[in-house]
Amino acid sequence: MELKQFVTTVGGLTVHYARAGRGAPLLYLHGMLGLTSFDEAFARLAESFDVIAPCAPGWGPAKDDLTRMDQGPLDLTLHNLDVLDDLGLDRVHVAGTSIGAWMAAELAAIAPQRVDRLVLINPVGLWLENAQGEDPFAVHPGMPSELLFSSADLRRKHVFDGRDKVDAHVGELLDLRASAKFLWPIPDTGISKRLPRIKAPTLIVTCEKDRVVPAAHGPAWQQAIQHAELTTLSGVGHVPEMEQPGRLATLVAQFLLERRVAAVA
Repeated sequence: MELKQFVTTVGGLTVHYARAGRGAPLLYLHGMLGLTSFDEAFARLAESFDVIAPCAPGWGPAKDDLTRMDQGPLDLTLHNLDVLDDLGLDRVHVAGTSIGAWMAAELAAIAPQRVDRLVLINPVGLWLENAQGEDPFAVHPGMPSELLFSSADLRRKHVFDGRDKVDAHVGELLDLRASAKFLWPIPDTGISKRLPRIKAPTLIVTCEKDRVVPAAHGPAWQQAIQHAELTTLSGVGHVPEMEQPGRLATLVAQFLLERRVAAVA
């Protein structure tokens, strides 16, 4: 997946992004590990959509821009709107995973006229006393993202295979540092009071083996967003875009194209 880049007209941030495919535009907002191992899901989605997948400020090649972002949602949301404006995209489908799902929900709540349909995959941002989930920032520094995966072997495969081990580990730590700015110490972003503003048809996707955002969070998101649908992927951890890219892409595509949940869970 080759990254292109441009500088935003407002804010002057360099945007590193991948874009491919044909069809309705789909803005994909990545999770805690950035665009690591997103290639297969990206290619699958590009079969049906014009997919735009930017690195958020603070992740990957945009790691040095983290200090330019406020901890709240406004800077990130305005940045994503700037990205759409500079690419000439007035209205798009939006899908996001993990922290990217939070960003996607904020975008749909703050600028509902810009979002056609919305998919939120393992979204962070709510705090439920009876389903708190495990803390992704309170883990051993030698295996900082293991909690995101359903098995240690899958972390090794998707984070390290084919990459320099030191570079991969440093990148993993930097991506989690960016996530921590917005989610630590308690991942309550205040979005609960903005979710009712979302007008786009919405699909909430949870994952059976997600230890960070337990599947019990799904009904809370569904209840807060008018007419939202909910489904759960079996046997998958917090990063289905890496563990099961084909199943996830099928689920996203069918909802966006036909507004129904594919029978892949």
